[in-house]
Amino acid sequence: MIQTDLAIGLINPKFPHNVGAAVRAASCYGASHLFYTGDRIDEALVELKRLPREERMKGYRDVKWQRQEKFLELFDADIVPVAVELRPQAETLFDFVHPPRAVYIFGPEDGSLEPGILASCHRFIVIPTAHCLNLAAAVNVVLYDRTLKQHLSKNGLAWWS
Repeated sequence: MIQTDLAIGLINPKFPHNVGAAVRAASCYGASHLFYTGDRIDEALVELKRLPREERMKGYRDVKWQRQEKFLELFDADIVPVAVELRPQAETLFDFVHPPRAVYIFGPEDGSLEPGILASCHRFIVIPTAHCLNLAAAVNVVLYDRTLKQHLSKNGLAWWS
């Protein structure tokens, strides 16, 4: 079982540079693991010989990333799977209270999360924007929001008032 407070799951990503940027975001915001499913980036990774990291710092080494189809089975039962998905009952990120231990799950750049993944998620959030975000941008926004709200809460500042 994986012992972590924060992890990322990317479902069938289309572009390796988005996975690379998500690894960078995971490193910046303290996520220990990033999993991805599907095989759409595999051919590009062979051609590129590495995951595009879009960074000079070596922080990506702090993040364990790998292709793993059933990554949710690797976590303890007390980690909360949170789907970032446009759904009728999704909570807006503005009002969302992040669980202390979470794995945030993002769908592909050109689609939605599969019913099986959605059934495994306990919470659903939507990023309120005028248009859809790039996958890597969505990861950054959610992780920044989590970090900001943790900081405000730790310092006794009520972000929800």
